[in-house]
Amino acid sequence: MINEDLLDKLKETLVTCELHHKRMVFAYQKMQSLLPLDKEGYDNLTSEQISFSDQLIYRFSKLQDIMGQKLFRLILKGLGEEIENLPFIDILNMMEKLQLIEDHKQWLMLRETRNLVTHEYPFNKDEFIEGLNELSNQSKILSQMWLKLKKYSQERFLI
Repeated sequence: MINEDLLDKLKETLVTCELHHKRMVFAYQKMQSLLPLDKEGYDNLTSEQISFSDQLIYRFSKLQDIMGQKLFRLILKGLGEEIENLPFIDILNMMEKLQLIEDHKQWLMLRETRNLVTHEYPFNKDEFIEGLNELSNQSKILSQMWLKLKKYSQERFLI
């Protein structure tokens, strides 16, 4: 049985993930028709379109961060797994072994995409545009992961 404190932390984390997910999906829907972008398309984005791309990047990053830093560990603790002092790669491998994520390498690719799009500088515009285009695909993958973990948590921990 999961203790009350852990259950509260899990509930709070699920609510926060849901917020980021909803806003990421909204921003993706606003950007979907513009992707993939080339350099010219990127340069011609309106201020409103740029704000949606910024929101997509931000919410993708926040969702991935909270899932990786909190949600995975809370789920594993709730299952009684011993995870104290484990490196993150071992957490990912455990999540994969329990079939809570499909492939730990997929998670690492999400992280790589996140890193590409969180640093927008004039000298790396091509790299940024490539990352933004990749974010289109990766947002779908992150969304599927989140929805699976949300459903699992609700059913397993009766939230």
